[in-house]
Amino acid sequence: MTFSLSLEDAQKLISAHGFDASHSTVVEITEVVNDAFSYTRDRKTYVVDLSASKELAPTHSCFISVSLPSSPPDTPDPYHPNSLQVIGKLISLIHRHTAIPIADPSLDTSRELWYLITPIHPLPSSAIITLSHARNKGLLTAQQLVLLDLTLGKFLGQLHSGVMNEWFGLPLLGEPPDPSYSWQETFTSVLEALLAEAESKSYELPFEDIRRYLSRAIAFFLFDDVQVPSLVWFTGSDDDIYISLDGTGASIAAILPNVAHAIWGDPLLESFFMSGMNEALLEGYKDGGGETLVVFSRQKTKRLWYTLFLALVVLTERNGTAGPREQWAKETIMQCADSLKDAPCH
Repeated sequence: MTFSLSLEDAQKLISAHGFDASHSTVVEITEVVNDAFSYTRDRKTYVVDLSASKELAPTHSCFISVSLPSSPPDTPDPYHPNSLQVIGKLISLIHRHTAIPIADPSLDTSRELWYLITPIHPLPSSAIITLSHARNKGLLTAQQLVLLDLTLGKFLGQLHSGVMNEWFGLPLLGEPPDPSYSWQETFTSVLEALLAEAESKSYELPFEDIRRYLSRAIAFFLFDDVQVPSLVWFTGSDDDIYISLDGTGASIAAILPNVAHAIWGDPLLESFFMSGMNEALLEGYKDGGGETLVVFSRQKTKRLWYTLFLALVVLTERNGTAGPREQWAKETIMQCADSLKDAPCH
């Protein structure tokens, strides 16, 4: 079965989930072309423009994610993307405990496909652009970039300090039968599962070297300095952040509701920290309640492992599809493996 969203289906969903009459008519739908880290092969997301009638210009918009029905989320697999059910639960937690502009979603599992409907601010799609597009096109002043990084850092600090859990691992709808209270055990388990998946697909990567370096990291308890499981977006990037840009300035208007790879774990795992934190991001992060993440050399080594892990997720999710992201993933894994050869673990 293929999955997509037609204008007719979008209208049925909007009508069924209680949108205000002043913006309940679907005018246009646009698929979000996701070449970001958060790409997940079993779902698609659309921006849906809304108005009071088809004759009027759109005034509002919302996100609708669509997927095939998922297997029960409490699967014992070491690693898998989160189902729409789990994503809906996580977004509700984020909405409740942070100021991140992501609205409480509606989940519809009553149809042949599953849908997650997430309203955003009263802006049509034409009035918002991704932060990555704005950066790449030079649409932002230096001051606007600093203010956006401050805000983003603050949101990440709120996420990591305000949405926490008792156990580590993949989010579930209920309690796990055998909860993990060790981040090292949890992380090495999911990493080894992804290494095995990549190896089964005959990727030419230094698997033996990576496993040898991982054994050394485990022996030095490299990942055991994390005591409290935080909700980590993990694959979030500028591609998932929508901003409004007008004559008065730039602001974060909405966050793409894609936490398919979110995990209860180490805040340093966040992909925004892959290249270190710039001064504005760091200041905002502390203002949002986040703690200093890198103090010792061993924590820089840990970040190398997290970058390798991210590259493995990107590689396996694309499932052999050739393209720039897959090439990035392969090159990143090779670079991380080379850097881990002599990286300190103590």
